[in-house]
Amino acid sequence: MFLIVPVNLIGLKDFNIKNLTISKQLAAYWFVFILGLIAIAAKYKYNGLVFGFDYGIYQPDGKYYTYMTLDFINNDPKQSAQSVVNWYASHGYKGNIFQISDLIPETSPVYHFISHRVLYSLLSIPFVYVFGIPGMIVVPAISFLCLLLFVQKISNNYNLIHVGVCVCIILSTSPTVIRWMIWNGTDALLTGLFSYVALLLYKLHEKSDQKYFQLFLLILLTAATRFSLVFWVAIAFVIYFKRKKFLALMIVSISSLCSLPALFSTLGVSILPAEKSQSTLEKISNIPLSFLKVVSIDTAQLAVLDRLLLIYLVAGLLFSILYFRSVASQYFIAVLLAGYLLGAVNGTLGVNFRYQLPAIPFCAWSIIASWPLIQNRLKTCSFLRPHIKV
Repeated sequence: MFLIVPVNLIGLKDFNIKNLTISKQLAAYWFVFILGLIAIAAKYKYNGLVFGFDYGIYQPDGKYYTYMTLDFINNDPKQSAQSVVNWYASHGYKGNIFQISDLIPETSPVYHFISHRVLYSLLSIPFVYVFGIPGMIVVPAISFLCLLLFVQKISNNYNLIHVGVCVCIILSTSPTVIRWMIWNGTDALLTGLFSYVALLLYKLHEKSDQKYFQLFLLILLTAATRFSLVFWVAIAFVIYFKRKKFLALMIVSISSLCSLPALFSTLGVSILPAEKSQSTLEKISNIPLSFLKVVSIDTAQLAVLDRLLLIYLVAGLLFSILYFRSVASQYFIAVLLAGYLLGAVNGTLGVNFRYQLPAIPFCAWSIIASWPLIQNRLKTCSFLRPHIKV
C-alpha cells in the first residue's frame, strides 16, 4: 500500500507535465497562426510604394502567373491577357501598364522562360475561380502560414516553445518577409515548401525518421515552382558529408532532372542577363564580383529597411559559425550561400533578400538548435555570475 501511492503520484505528476507541455505547444501554434493572419490582413489592406520600392500585392512579375492561372480557367489567351491588363492598370503600382502581347506565349518575351513554373498557377485555380484575381494571394498567404507553423514545429520538437514564438514574431513583422511572401509570385510558395524541407531534414538527422519519398516529392514541387537546383545541391552537399552518400547522390540526380526544363529555357540568358555585350565565359568570370555586390547591397538594404531581420540573420550566421558541427548550422550556411549564388548569377542588384528567402526557415532551425548551447555558454561566463562577498 505504501509503495502504490508514491508510484501513482509520480505517474500523475508526469502525466500533468506532459499535458501542460502539449497545451503550451498548441497555444504557441494558435498564437503564431493568428499572428500570421494579422500580418496577411495588414498587407492586404495596406500596401503600395515605400521609398520607391514596390510593396504591393500585385507586382510586375506576378502578371505572368496571374495570366497563366486565368488561361487555365478560361482557355482563351486574349481574354485572360486582357483581364490581367485591366486589373493591373487599376491595382498595380510599378510596371502596371503593358500590352496583351506581353503576356500571350506567342508574343511574350518572358513567358517562354517561366512556362515551366506551373505549380503556383495550378494551385491558385480554385481560389481565382471563386474570388477572381484576388484569389492569387491565397496560396502565398497559406505558404506564409506554413512557414510560421513549421518553424514553430521545429521549436516545439526541441522543447523551446518560446524561441519559436520569438522567431515567428520577427518573421511576421518583417517588411522584407511580408513583401515577398504576400504577393502574386512564386517566392512564398518556394519558401513554404523549403520550410517543410527543413522540418523533414530535422527528422532525418535527429530522429532517424526516413522521409526520402517526401524529399523527392518536394524536389519535384520546388522545380515546378521556380529554379531551385542550387538549393538542393547545397542540401545534398551537407547530407553527403553526413555519411548519407546514396541519398545525396539521389537528391542531386533527381533535382538535376527536374531542373532540365528551366535550364533549357533560360541557360542562354540566365547568367548575368543585363551584361548582353559580354561572352558567356566573361560572364562566368564576373560571378564572384557579382556575388560580393549582391551580398553587400542586400545587407545595406536590410540595414536601412529591415534591421530586425538583419539581426536575426546575423545571429543565425554567428550561431552557425560557433557551432558549425551542428547539422542545422551546416544546412543554413549551405542554403544561404546557394541563395546568394543564385542572386549573383542573376546579377540583379537591390532585390531586398528575395533570392535568399528559402534560407529563412533554416536560419530559424540553426538558432533553435544552438539556443541551449548559447545559454550554457552564457551561464559559464564569469562576468555574468553574481559576485559573492565573503
